[in-house]
Amino acid sequence: MQIKEIQEKLKISSYTLRYYEKMELIQPYRDENGYRNYSEEDIHKIERIMFLRDINVPIEDIKDILDNKVTFQDVLENHIEKVNTEIESLQYIKNMCKDLKEKNIPLLDQVIEDNQIGDKKVKKRDLKKVFDYFKKDQTVIIGTRVTIRDIVSSIPIAIFLSVIIGFLVVVGIPNIIASINKQFSNTPNDLYIPIFKPSGFTLAIGIILGFILLEIIMILCNAKQNYIKFVDNHISICSYHYQKRVSILKSMILKKESKHNIKYTWDELDKVEIKLYFENKSTGRSGIKTFYVPEFSFYFKDGFKYCVDAGVSMEESPKIAYRILRNKNIDIQASDEVIDFFEQDELKLYDFFENIYHKNGKNR
Repeated sequence: MQIKEIQEKLKISSYTLRYYEKMELIQPYRDENGYRNYSEEDIHKIERIMFLRDINVPIEDIKDILDNKVTFQDVLENHIEKVNTEIESLQYIKNMCKDLKEKNIPLLDQVIEDNQIGDKKVKKRDLKKVFDYFKKDQTVIIGTRVTIRDIVSSIPIAIFLSVIIGFLVVVGIPNIIASINKQFSNTPNDLYIPIFKPSGFTLAIGIILGFILLEIIMILCNAKQNYIKFVDNHISICSYHYQKRVSILKSMILKKESKHNIKYTWDELDKVEIKLYFENKSTGRSGIKTFYVPEFSFYFKDGFKYCVDAGVSMEESPKIAYRILRNKNIDIQASDEVIDFFEQDELKLYDFFENIYHKNGKNR
């Protein structure tokens, strides 16, 4: 059987089959054209793998079972112990949350002050889990977002560069002026430009001017923001395409993005399209490299359409955003490969699509 027939028969994605092959769980025969052909033995093995994955048995243990290194019963015994540990941990958190709710106390203030619930001493590790659970307005970002913290963190770099600029100004400008004066010294209209002498004062002025110039450039660049933010009860959009940069900077400095950004409720979102496109970029010595970029297009019921690329910022969480959209029952339109990527957790964006499209020289 070929891969499409296996997909239909076992209701399994092509990515999952390739992943099993990569992990050396299966080794299908390849014909002269390089296409995979699965035998009855392969099909039986895939069915066994799928069953074990359904009960959350790790890939490493599945491999040992298939290679007859361990017995199925041994793996089950170890797996049951792990599951019991997880159940106990979750039950402990559940009991803590119920106790907090029943006591009706100010959660953070009271619990942090006493560091206990009733007569039970609370471990800080477990306490953090409770706090994380009770956090409100969890946010997820897709796109490029800059905060005041990012601007502040760039100040040391700006200072270093401004010192270099200051030295270049103090040393370089007098030499340039002297060269100009020398060229025009014998002309009928004798031109002479006064030359300032390098000093600590002129160096300080050069550094200050360089720092101001660099900060202005950084602030203008940071005003070019383009992101969508998912909050519990609404969607917030910030984009220089629809907002003035002065407004973006003002809201960022005053921390009032929610007031100036474009806001929609979840009910106002009609559908989302996710498309993959290839972007070629220079990577220095490695030459030109192809990157895989998912583009999210949000269609709202009032006719507004917003597009943004994912994977361009470290702050982003496109996979979590996809799962939020799915849990909100939003209509998601995307190819099978894109859906497969967002549904799996084993591979990162580049590795997943490189295994499919081989845009950077890998063999088929």
